Amino acid sequence: MSHAHTPACPICETESEPAFWAGGYRMYRCRGCGASFVHPVPSDAALQELYASFHLSDDEGGQYEEMENRMIADFPAKVAMVKRGMAGNAGFTDSRKIRLLDVGCGKGYFVKACRDAGIEAEGVDLSSSGVAFAREKLGVPARQGALADLKDDLGEFDVVTFWATIEHLADPVGMLRDIAEVLKPGGRLLLDTGVGDDWLDRLLPGRVQWFDPPQHLFVFSVEGMRRALAAAGFADVHIDSSYDRSALRRGMRLARNGAAAMMLRFGSTVSRLRSGTYEFRRYPIGNLMSVSAHKAARRVSAEPARVEKAAARSPLEVVVRGGMGVPAVR
Repeated sequence: MSHAHTPACPICETESEPAFWAGGYRMYRCRGCGASFVHPVPSDAALQELYASFHLSDDEGGQYEEMENRMIADFPAKVAMVKRGMAGNAGFTDSRKIRLLDVGCGKGYFVKACRDAGIEAEGVDLSSSGVAFAREKLGVPARQGALADLKDDLGEFDVVTFWATIEHLADPVGMLRDIAEVLKPGGRLLLDTGVGDDWLDRLLPGRVQWFDPPQHLFVFSVEGMRRALAAAGFADVHIDSSYDRSALRRGMRLARNGAAAMMLRFGSTVSRLRSGTYEFRRYPIGNLMSVSAHKAARRVSAEPARVEKAAARSPLEVVVRGGMGVPAVR
């Protein structure tokens, strides 16, 4: 069925269809790549006001206080991922030779973890309070501002990390292109985000935790992520679309998702969700994707991604952090 006046997908420019309402925002799903997105996008002023309310100060009771211990606990796995990712590259027998940029660094805790491990790391973030904390409290290098405005002064990096941030952007492909510009040839991008258009999302449309506008403007499908990376000039893409940092946690997540799906699937609201007329309630369920890609030597149009179920190489547990996001329900 064709829908008149529906927006084209910002990732692949394919026709979209109305999906549902969430938080007063209309979400559309791309009929080509399966990614979901908010349209129209809130104004820059509205988004700035939103993120200012989710402040990154270290005051007791802040929005991120509850998350920080969990975030910090996951950093060793993330740092190890960076080292493993570079181990096969010529000239990187010593992690101190790795130059890393953390985009959306928030308070700078991951930057500090990398530097403590001997990696030459720095961060960028839109949040002035987050960057101030990173500099003044943690003593790590961080710059405030958009990557597009800072990239000419940053130089080139071996690795860019982009944790739990891409879903908050109105132009994710544009940001990926900016990241490609600051990566050395063959440099590696590591990112993570929630998964949409999978079995759980199809069973319970709109109820997984990632559908959270206006904080989340995109919910990526695996195919949508593949196309976005290809459009930005990345190759050798590896996507783990069912990731957790341990087999136990993976099993617990699968059981939780399955149990919730069974209970909710037969509720009276499903038909209204599918018709796009119901303002739904989200639940703390949802799968995660962990992504690794290299900057291509030349722009590629469509590099097939290898999609892996959680395996021994699964690199890290996703954590929502930084000045550009809000905590996911766990």
